[in-house]
Amino acid sequence: MTRPVVLLPPSKGKAAGGSDRAYGDHLDGGHPLDEPRREVLKAAVAAADDADDRTVARLTGVKAERAAEQRAMLAQLATAPTLPAHQRYTGVVHDHAGLADVDPTTVGLDVRIVSALLGLAALEDPVPDYRLEVAASLPPLGGLGRFWRERLESELHELTAEVPVWDLLPGEHAVVWPAAVRGDRQMRHVRFVRPDGRTAPAARVKIAKGRLVAALLADPDLTPTAVADHVDLGPTWTLTATPTELLATDVA
Repeated sequence: MTRPVVLLPPSKGKAAGGSDRAYGDHLDGGHPLDEPRREVLKAAVAAADDADDRTVARLTGVKAERAAEQRAMLAQLATAPTLPAHQRYTGVVHDHAGLADVDPTTVGLDVRIVSALLGLAALEDPVPDYRLEVAASLPPLGGLGRFWRERLESELHELTAEVPVWDLLPGEHAVVWPAAVRGDRQMRHVRFVRPDGRTAPAARVKIAKGRLVAALLADPDLTPTAVADHVDLGPTWTLTATPTELLATDVA
């Protein structure tokens, strides 16, 4: 089934625990991204032993006083139990989209989550509880954004061919998009701005993104124009559109 694609960032907030087998046990070669996922897993586990507290804090996006906690999580990533991605990520965008309640096997929208650990996660992909920043550098792999950009080209080329692509990625996660792939796709650009053109407040943008994804899950064939005419992103937003771009202006 060919489905429109939505690209989302991960959330720092994640459900704890898991009901499926260990993350490392899933990387058995059955998925096209298993090899680079094993590379990132190996490097992340090694960082738990080799990296100092400042590096661990930077890798995981926490303050230095939480480095010991994150070091322990990195060390246990291979054996950590998993949940499907749509249940693991619990951030504002994901909650307002209602992703935890969808059935990945029947939904008419192909939602993919950019992840520093997994590269590109489908809703059903097994994900451990983790923290890892796509903007961070992970020895010996280097910057994770560049690492994944070089390894996602084939996956994104196949995934986004001949379908509408709603790109809801912030800049730090959008770096995984190879320019050669993105340039000739049926992109649906979305901008969230203040009336003066500056970027709208992040908290309200996350809610609006979640509501937009919920609307697309309910009707995957929505165009930017149809969204502007029929979707409510919240009382502070006014929507205008062209066939390829949705402009959401926060008038609060």
